[in-house]
Amino acid sequence: MFLKKNKGTEIDGGTTEKVIKKRKKMSRKKKWILIITIVILLIAVLFAWSKTFSGGPQAPVVTTGTAEKMNIEEVVAIKGTIKGSESADVVSSLNYEIVSILVKEGDVVKKDQVIAVLDGEALENDYKKALSSLEESKFNYEASQLLYQEGAISKEQFIKAKNTYENDKITLDSYNVADKTNLKSPIAGTVTRVNVNLGRYANDTENSEPMFVIEDLDNLKMDVKISEYDISKIKVGQKVTITAEVLGKESVTGTVSRISPTGEPKDATSKEMVIPVQIDVMKGNSKLIAGVTAKAQIQIEQKEDALTVPIDAIMEDPATGESYVMVVDGTILHKIPVVIGLEGDFNIEILSGDLSSGDQVVLSPTFDMTEGMEVTTLPKQ
Repeated sequence: MFLKKNKGTEIDGGTTEKVIKKRKKMSRKKKWILIITIVILLIAVLFAWSKTFSGGPQAPVVTTGTAEKMNIEEVVAIKGTIKGSESADVVSSLNYEIVSILVKEGDVVKKDQVIAVLDGEALENDYKKALSSLEESKFNYEASQLLYQEGAISKEQFIKAKNTYENDKITLDSYNVADKTNLKSPIAGTVTRVNVNLGRYANDTENSEPMFVIEDLDNLKMDVKISEYDISKIKVGQKVTITAEVLGKESVTGTVSRISPTGEPKDATSKEMVIPVQIDVMKGNSKLIAGVTAKAQIQIEQKEDALTVPIDAIMEDPATGESYVMVVDGTILHKIPVVIGLEGDFNIEILSGDLSSGDQVVLSPTFDMTEGMEVTTLPKQ
């Protein structure tokens, strides 16, 4: 099993919170550790009190964790909504009465398949008027051509008649009754929304919704927004693990397929920017459907057999900014500078430092702990 680093905190709407740059500042994933630590410290206080009361040593009491080798993984986690890889809204520029609806939600349609028919009576009347105008302008144009050749009219009059004729042809061509009254699906996919009813007009939909929504549900995607503080870690082709309530304990895989070249404000009040990222979902599991909320864990890096310590064992020297741990050797503390690497949910990788697997490190050390200090170690529960 890999321990996972969550450098971006999950939020609704598909965005991440600002990455905490200083190690000593607590991330959300450490909050529960803080609660446990407080409980342990209370036990430690009681333990120290009992020692003092009984005449035992009064050295500071500490709790410890173990430096150990394990597999560790860094991920960026974000929530988003599963969508069809391609989506089309079907609307009409003509607000005519709907006389036939040929599909229902859930129907699979082909590209250019007729899905609804509008009443074309008004359009037929307009078409007849345009046809009549074209016939008249054609007669005038042909007559003007002969008159111009005989010098009976000016060139300007001839050009005017010609332009009128050509414009009327364009107008008539625009009155393709079948194309305008037969509404077609622009893509192949599944009808996911039908927002119209027979007898109502094309634009008479609830909250100005499109008449129909068609989605490609054979190929799913997640559109998420990654914080500017995490985006440098995101690359096209990275593996993604996707979980959702609808999947239960199962998961599906995905791949980062597109990273927007520009960012946008996270919201109206925040200065933080987010970058839209598309994840292609390898459906695999038929339980996964469009419209559900899912959690994506984008795998950044992973290492096997890495030396690690618990996250809350790491301290940062305020003067130098360097990280260190306090190691307990018997009853004596030793300050060990370390270089840290990948951060998992509970443990963090140690890249270098005089630290070995099995060493006992102080959990939640304080700045008043110094090299050579004698301490009492609280027995592990």
